[in-house]
Amino acid sequence: MKRNVLIVGAGGVAQVVAHKCAQNNDLLGEIHIASRTLSKCEAIIASVREKGAMKTDGVLRAHAVDARDSAAVAALIRDTGCEIVINVAQPFVNMPVLDACLATGAAYMDTAIHEEPNQICETPPWYGNYEWKRRGACAEKGVTAILGVGFDPGVVNAYARHAVDTYVPEVESIDIIDINAGSHGRWFSTNFDPEIN
Repeated sequence: MKRNVLIVGAGGVAQVVAHKCAQNNDLLGEIHIASRTLSKCEAIIASVREKGAMKTDGVLRAHAVDARDSAAVAALIRDTGCEIVINVAQPFVNMPVLDACLATGAAYMDTAIHEEPNQICETPPWYGNYEWKRRGACAEKGVTAILGVGFDPGVVNAYARHAVDTYVPEVESIDIIDINAGSHGRWFSTNFDPEIN
């Protein structure tokens, strides 16, 4: 059964996610992109169409929504019939979007830890501060929530695991070094988001 997808956010990561979803739309249902700025969603859709990224004919729609408003996101999930929500918006909206998924039963994914605007780069455990507090509610409602599937942590860890399993059977340690041009006096290097970096 194909499942409709809602992509929340319309930045660079959302563009990649939209193209990848389009390239696999034979497995997915409708693809919806939502952001505060409708024109950004429409630009992503235009890019997907211009590049012929849709594997098969299908629905690709833009929506305006303020992802800080959990009720508005839940209404959009219901209106579009989306069963999967991929949140690639600012990390300030992780909790409202996750709460919308809890309200609707949609599966949830994000690419970064939740941040509160007045508490950027909190001390660990980051997920323990916010997302993991919804773990019981997710289990109770049968909502799958996959957290932090961004580049690092995320795919870098998967690459390391694959290398160990496939190529290098004996590994004592793996060092992952994040480098960027900014400095905020914290030991955690935030690479992608100018709001947090």
